[in-house]
Amino acid sequence: MATIKEIVYDLKNIIRGGMQSDDEIISDRQIEFQVDSLRAQFIRQDINKRRSISDNIKQIIPAMELISVPAALAGVSMDGNILRSKNKIPNAIETSHSDLITAIGPTGVLSMNFHMIPYNRVPWVGSNRYTKRMQFAFLLDSYVYVIGPDIEFIERIKVEGVWQNPRDISAYMGANGAKAYDPETHDYPLSTSMLDMIKQSMLTQNLQPLVQMPTDTTNNSRSDAQQARPNTQR
Repeated sequence: MATIKEIVYDLKNIIRGGMQSDDEIISDRQIEFQVDSLRAQFIRQDINKRRSISDNIKQIIPAMELISVPAALAGVSMDGNILRSKNKIPNAIETSHSDLITAIGPTGVLSMNFHMIPYNRVPWVGSNRYTKRMQFAFLLDSYVYVIGPDIEFIERIKVEGVWQNPRDISAYMGANGAKAYDPETHDYPLSTSMLDMIKQSMLTQNLQPLVQMPTDTTNNSRSDAQQARPNTQR
């Protein structure tokens, strides 16, 4: 795949027929926003059709810090404390049946993930012999909560999901101090086939007005597009 910077450059290059200028009036962030929006739209359509979630579109927050909070803070009817993420998680892509949070678990590579449950099932957690030794995770107000036995030993968790804006997890760091996502160096979370769909949609719909606009080739720190010849590449 490619970084978002490379994707944006490629789109601008196609739009301008290989002619770009330092005074280009099409902003990189404008194109990136369109890519993000179409990515979310196409992923939502795929999941609503019950297609599987490709690993190419998933991203991981590798070491989210947990804090101990009273169970009552989450409306949980149990004594003592439970664990909650110190910070809220970003917005995941919403589908017709769930938000695309695909896994929550300990940070160890071989560790088993927690059982993810909707908030309305929390009152029945651990109520029988099959579940009383399990650890569960649920979401409430964009915080991750962890309940179950032996949770007092857990300091950090990993959260895997398909985020609405891939940049949103850039603020999170891994145990090694590296960013969870670096737009400058990490591949943009997208499959090659979906990238082709996004390019086609942008060139025929989202960016069509810009395709018809002239390119400023004077390179004089001003937008002189009105004096330049329109881009008429076929």
